Amino acid sequence: MKRSLKELIGYSIKAKNGEKGKVNDFLFDEKSWIMRYLDADLGSFFNQERVLIPHNFLGEPEQEEKNFNINLSVDNIKRSPNLNFDMPVSRVYEKKLADYYGIQNPYWLVDSAAFAGNEMVFYPGVAFRAPRKVIKEEDIDTSLRSFNEIKGYGINARDDSFGHISDFIIDDIDWQILYFVVDTNNLFPWSKKVILPIEMIDKISFTDREAHVDMTKEAIKESPEYNPDDAVNAELEEVLYDYEGKKK
Repeated sequence: MKRSLKELIGYSIKAKNGEKGKVNDFLFDEKSWIMRYLDADLGSFFNQERVLIPHNFLGEPEQEEKNFNINLSVDNIKRSPNLNFDMPVSRVYEKKLADYYGIQNPYWLVDSAAFAGNEMVFYPGVAFRAPRKVIKEEDIDTSLRSFNEIKGYGINARDDSFGHISDFIIDDIDWQILYFVVDTNNLFPWSKKVILPIEMIDKISFTDREAHVDMTKEAIKESPEYNPDDAVNAELEEVLYDYEGKKK
């Protein structure tokens, strides 16, 4: 099923034996656009307790109850390596997490092997531009990016800059990011939200906080409108790809 990441923020964590914590963020891999971790807050208002839950253990969210099913017990989650709210996610931390959960083939090893053999399942055309300040220590060598970080990035079209990224749409079978939603809020009186395939992003600049989209402003503005109350289904996807195919 296709789901909005923005909608899932704030859902209750529903483990096998009870509820504990809230969905705080999602971390995706910038190389493959796959959501790798659910970032959860298990603490209280006075005592934050941040943990990452690998996507291997994510179940199906319950939209009406606003619960996110996790295929782990509360104790499993609470005993996992904690991560301070003001600290980046390091590769060292990811290795500890993989060891704790017994994940035999971490994604960064699998992706590296697949890339070497040109077997990547999905890649959005052009790589992200690296931040200007690159710190090479192993402790912070990571390709993870935060949904909360990217949400709000400006849109840089071929001929103009306008609007911002307001949401990502993922497939909850493999947690692949498929679409992004653009809020054209500064194109009055045409302000609306439109949905675009993720591969239309040419590159993202983390230093400039913007996404370069390989389309004109007019083509983006006329893209299929996104209504968060409507499902992203096969009919919408057919219309979307037909439209984008004509505009490329």
